[in-house]
Amino acid sequence: MNSRRRAISWAALITLGMVLLVVFMEVMERRFVEGDVYPYYASFRSDPLGTSALYETLSGLPQYEVSRNVTNLNSLSTLDANSTLLLLGYPRDDLSELRAPENSPVMEAVKEGARLVLTINPELVPEKFRPLKSEEEEDWLERRRQLREERLRGEEGSRREALNDNRESSDEETGETAEGAEDKSDSGEDEEDAFEVRMASMFGPRLTEYLDFEVNGLEEFERPEGGWETKKGKSFTAKRSDLVMPSWYSQYRLETKSAAWYPVVKVEGKPVVMERRWGRGSVVIATDSFFVSNEALHREAVPEFLIWMVGDKKNVVFDETIHGTLESGGTMKLIRHYRLHGLFLGMVVFVALWAWRSGSTLAPGNSAIEHGFVSSRESVGGQETGKGLIHLLKKSIPRNKLLDHCFEIWRLSYQRDLRQVQEKEVSKILERHQSNPKHFGAAEAFREITDALRKR
Repeated sequence: MNSRRRAISWAALITLGMVLLVVFMEVMERRFVEGDVYPYYASFRSDPLGTSALYETLSGLPQYEVSRNVTNLNSLSTLDANSTLLLLGYPRDDLSELRAPENSPVMEAVKEGARLVLTINPELVPEKFRPLKSEEEEDWLERRRQLREERLRGEEGSRREALNDNRESSDEETGETAEGAEDKSDSGEDEEDAFEVRMASMFGPRLTEYLDFEVNGLEEFERPEGGWETKKGKSFTAKRSDLVMPSWYSQYRLETKSAAWYPVVKVEGKPVVMERRWGRGSVVIATDSFFVSNEALHREAVPEFLIWMVGDKKNVVFDETIHGTLESGGTMKLIRHYRLHGLFLGMVVFVALWAWRSGSTLAPGNSAIEHGFVSSRESVGGQETGKGLIHLLKKSIPRNKLLDHCFEIWRLSYQRDLRQVQEKEVSKILERHQSNPKHFGAAEAFREITDALRKR
């Protein structure tokens, strides 16, 4: 009986596990189809702040071959001179740490004729993902942060020393102390500059330095309800008359000292979209990403500007690695990427508890209760008689075995020693009942067993 219950429990456990897995995969598939697990401006998102509309629109045009990149940009090998790489919605805070290694396949493709387009997420909406960095790069960034904190603490200590000396010494001595504090500050800055040079040699220069541009925000501003009014600038890939300007919602502006940059779009006299030649190719930087979103294409689409942005290249590649979508080698990598550790561990704990509960009770065991033994007061140990009967029936005993089981429990409970004649007679009654339970029912067999046991 116990082996049968154990088999049923394991079968139910396996079935439950399969059902949970199917439901989990169904929910995840639905979320992936809807796109809400992806960050804003990802081409997989179909809600207002995704870019799936632009992806699908370009895919439907015969002059373009559109694809998504889910390979690390530093190992990308599919770009050629006839390609446009779109990095849409790059986080503003991480732009300063975006680097361009000397052997970058992206910049090499641009030199050969490709077009690189980078639009910035100005953080008007919350972000769900920050670009991943290697462990080695994270270590270097942490060391640089510590170096800056030490320098700031040194500068603060030097200023305090200067103030204390100013109260106790003459003006001349105060000047010497201040000069010493300045020397310490300069030495800290020199150390940080040397550290930055070492980082550049390891991971390449910052993209902002490599291409010679800066992104700065307005200190005080009031954003117009419909966005800032834009004006046409200059472009070497389109005529001024062909450009149609979108609305602009970002508070960031571009600055550069290089004459190689063309200010394509301006807001209040400052460029917000710039373009430059790089080798045989070109680079476009924009401080906003709203104009490529699904909402913008629905409410205030500017197809002429989008066509100019993509350029005359045949292959258009939407990069998804900046949104955290990379090729996964297995389920565990997918769980780590989308931070599903809690759900996964919860399922494991649930299945483990269910298996434990199926194998044994969570409360301490009691053999008297398990076997239905009764005490000297003729009641089931730890339970009332009615509950004891229910407990007995819950054991799923076959009907033709019920009387046999009750008789064995009665014998073990009262520890009765039957005469050989009584035992043989009861055995015959039980065999007769088990062989033909329809014609010789349990009630009739029970009465005959009772009469047989009453005989002395």
